[in-house]
Amino acid sequence: MFYAIALSNSALSKLLLCESLEDIEIGERVIIRYKEKKMKGYVVSKANGLNDFAEDTSSVILNETLEDVCQISDRLDYRSFLEPSRVEALLKLAKRFGSGIGQYFDISFPPGFDNYFSLFVESVNPLVNIPKMPYEEFKKLKNYRQYILNGVVRVYRDFEVNIPKPRSKEIFVRLKVSYDEISKLKFTSDQCMVVNYLLLNDCVKLHTLIEDTKVKRDAIVQLKNRGIIEFLDHIVETEQRKQTVVLEDEQKQVVNNILSYDMNKPKKHLIFGPTGSGKTEIYMEVIEKYLYFGNVLYLIPEVSLTEQTIARLRKRFPDVPIETYNSYLTTSKRVEVWAKAIKGEISILVGPRSAAFIPLKDLRLVVIDEEHDESYYNDSEPFYDLRDFLEFLPVTVIYGSATPSLGTLKNAKDKVYVYNKLTKRYSSSLPDVEVVDMRKEKRLTSSISEKLYKAIDETLQMKKSVLIFTRRKGFSRVQCAVCGYILKCDNCDVSMTYHIERDKLKCHLCGGEKNLISKCPNCQATLFIDKGTGTEKVEKELRILFPARNIGRIDAEVVDNPEKLKKFFDSLRVGELEIVVGTKMITKGLDIYKIGLVGVIDIDALISYPDINAPLRTFQMLVQVVGRAGRREKGKAIIQTYNPESPIIFYASNQDVEGFYERELELRKELNYPPFADVIQLMYSNLDSKTARETMETVVDELERIIKSEDFYNVNNNYVELLGPSEHTIFKLANKYRYQVFLKTNKVERSLEIIKKVISNYPGDWTIKVNPMEI
Repeated sequence: MFYAIALSNSALSKLLLCESLEDIEIGERVIIRYKEKKMKGYVVSKANGLNDFAEDTSSVILNETLEDVCQISDRLDYRSFLEPSRVEALLKLAKRFGSGIGQYFDISFPPGFDNYFSLFVESVNPLVNIPKMPYEEFKKLKNYRQYILNGVVRVYRDFEVNIPKPRSKEIFVRLKVSYDEISKLKFTSDQCMVVNYLLLNDCVKLHTLIEDTKVKRDAIVQLKNRGIIEFLDHIVETEQRKQTVVLEDEQKQVVNNILSYDMNKPKKHLIFGPTGSGKTEIYMEVIEKYLYFGNVLYLIPEVSLTEQTIARLRKRFPDVPIETYNSYLTTSKRVEVWAKAIKGEISILVGPRSAAFIPLKDLRLVVIDEEHDESYYNDSEPFYDLRDFLEFLPVTVIYGSATPSLGTLKNAKDKVYVYNKLTKRYSSSLPDVEVVDMRKEKRLTSSISEKLYKAIDETLQMKKSVLIFTRRKGFSRVQCAVCGYILKCDNCDVSMTYHIERDKLKCHLCGGEKNLISKCPNCQATLFIDKGTGTEKVEKELRILFPARNIGRIDAEVVDNPEKLKKFFDSLRVGELEIVVGTKMITKGLDIYKIGLVGVIDIDALISYPDINAPLRTFQMLVQVVGRAGRREKGKAIIQTYNPESPIIFYASNQDVEGFYERELELRKELNYPPFADVIQLMYSNLDSKTARETMETVVDELERIIKSEDFYNVNNNYVELLGPSEHTIFKLANKYRYQVFLKTNKVERSLEIIKKVISNYPGDWTIKVNPMEI
């Protein structure tokens, strides 16, 4: 039997033809000998003869002759954990994005997988006396392969994980005081997390509370000693009932529409509605029906939203096994969750994009919340857009967003997806939005206008919280007041940002740091000014304006893991934090009803950024952050800008999402940009700028010649347009100079083949991205 193998941990975008006497499953992991080395790979196709492979497989086989066929020397699992449909989806993803085929299969397994579950052998024939033993020990037996080939023994991985000993007595926890009393009390960050969790979950098991919040038992005991919570030896009967929500007519219509489709004929759906329109309640209703037929994957854009999402799911489905999977879990926990998933012991799996590659058994429904978010695009090897992977999977998918990605919206409008639309908020109306023209408005600080200051003060007087959004972390950029020289990174072509808490200049690209200089390198002047606005600067100004208020800052400098971010949000939920300054971290899916005001400052630089996606990205960010205000009662948002005439500001302030999208789609259709054509970015980096430029120019010339010689433009409506070469927007990064060229095409797979064929003659640091986040 012949097998097409994708090499693990390899950038090779070809398959290897291999041979074995054994009947190996599609998706199995195997060991092969290639170039005199033992290498791990994945079986992606098999056939009885060299000419029997399907055309899409044979076209990417590297060694096509019998003399070059590799031998499969061993099998790693003796079964496949990947269904054939998932193998096919991974292959399609690899062909569309062009990274190494095996790399896409690698992310379907947790790191360290082989270190946790051993391979065993046991006899299945009563006439053969072979006791259960480790596979490595079994291989020492003479003719051990014959036992396997003849079906005398079974080889399998032992997935029995260490299960905690049964507790002699289960303890339940619930709040003992009312919400009004809680709002008057002070808590530590851990205590905040416990209180917030119990507000969402009512009466829960103590071990579940500790596992979900990751707090120490001491914090829980302290709350018990203060009389805020109580321990019970049984669950309170009234709390045992699952949460039910009465849907509005508009929501019911969407639910009925989704459920009207045959579950055995998967369909893709878009739920498009304003922030706070009750999309989550629709997800819950649909999930409940799908759980009768299989399992559910619930995708979120940010790991910090895990607790909030799981709390809602547990409240709605108290008796359903729910787990989370993400890169912040310990290696052992990730392996444990993965094993539960393939055994069918998880009904709902929650996580960011990495969770989508876990082979969850009997997967029937995928919910992708905030589907527009950039985090669903993997911007490192292997490159991919998760939305494309879901497109290839034969399961029902619900894409939900107030500001959907253009590709998803176009598919819905073209009736490729089912278009489900919500028009109003579920529990309150959209916030009032005021645009402040900073060219005319009086400023109390360099960042805060008088109008924003008054709005903050009024909101705080009403016992509501305030979110302030700014686009960058740190304090500010540093500029010479005499000659205008801006301090830049030595390794990258970007300005450095001053971080006042550490008294350091830092590059936000390479992470390089340096001390603040006393003299300008250009003119020797000693006078410097701070240019631009960062979170540290805004926080400092707010502390001056509101000295008696509790003010916090959320950015990557102070929040470097999901646990810290959760603690910030919990403090915000229970009222411990009154004003929070943050970057885009605060725009993602937050549902905190105490937020009465959102202030947006320093947005203009995002609008003017030289990138075709910048207008859309900025608009989405504005709509999302404005939507954090008034989730229960009507809220308010203030957008400070020096460019109030901008269409982005106009449409965002009027919450006119459809109007902006119609304009954006029309523009992109005219210019042949995604979603009407694909864009491939080809980038070359080199320590020498001249070498980088000349190499890229040579490659572009060759690309043009090959495309034209094959008459690519005129065959089957093929379309390719070359843009460039040009310097990358950030020309120098980590001491390397970068040149790029963009190809607009409607034949992305064929274009990738041509590109790879050309650059194979010019070894070096090449990067290929399809439809990158920045164009």
